[in-house]
Amino acid sequence: MSDSTTETKRARQKQRREQRLEEQRREVAKARRNRLIAIVALCAVAAAGLGYVVYDRIQKAAEDDRQEAQVAAELQELGCTPITDQPDLGGGHLQLDQASLTAADPALLYSDRPASSGQHMPQVALTGVYDKEIDERLLIHNLEHGYVNLYYGPDADPAQVDALKTFARTQVEGPSPKIIVSSYSTPMPEGANFGFVGWGARQTCGQFKQSVAEVFVRDRYEHPSAPERNVPPHNDPEGGGVLDPGEADGDLVFPPLGGTAPEGEGLPDDASEGASQPAEDTVQPSGQATVPPEEPSPATSG
Repeated sequence: MSDSTTETKRARQKQRREQRLEEQRREVAKARRNRLIAIVALCAVAAAGLGYVVYDRIQKAAEDDRQEAQVAAELQELGCTPITDQPDLGGGHLQLDQASLTAADPALLYSDRPASSGQHMPQVALTGVYDKEIDERLLIHNLEHGYVNLYYGPDADPAQVDALKTFARTQVEGPSPKIIVSSYSTPMPEGANFGFVGWGARQTCGQFKQSVAEVFVRDRYEHPSAPERNVPPHNDPEGGGVLDPGEADGDLVFPPLGGTAPEGEGLPDDASEGASQPAEDTVQPSGQATVPPEEPSPATSG
């Protein structure tokens, strides 16, 4: 084979190698472009999703602001006060013996009612909407756990009471399970028929309107001022220290308002109402519930 033929063959082989390398480079570049396009697309989708979340939150905040402004303009017409901070009456657990509870009459214990803070029973009430009165000293413990208590007085319009209960049920079953509704026989300030209470704050109204209640719940639910707002909702009637008002034949009230106090004392402040031994309430012939003493547990709660 001549030298010229050999050189031609080598040139063709070199050309084919260069073509293969070029094809490989193009494939690598194509794969790199495809990856970049995919990354850009994913980033765009993520940005769009984030943008939607941000936009949705901005819209929700704007809607909340509009509702609050509208509610503020209607307060006087509805006979409502603004959401008002109340005096801090402290906390701590009451003793559960008859004499101690009798001496701790809510009328003496709380200088401003419906009360939003103060000494309270070591038990809590089961979440729910009730057609009865629940001892204020029990419900204040719920407030300490970030609850909102919604009260209705004896002269409240029945249709508005039903509207309050319907609203509360939707909240309990939805975004705000820490809610209790009960009747309230003690006269409210300025003859109000409805009282909304969170830890350290209160609002009273002559008439019920759902938007007013919505604003209060949004403002005071698990409010940072509630000392134990991170405690889970009390939805289990078998849980230690959780009393079910529905089990009482009548109002769930204790001495001196009614009922019979058990022997023993309340939990110390560093003990837990969620003790491993559940507290079981019993009903006396009068229809008033009694509370058995609780055993301290190693857990910590208020």
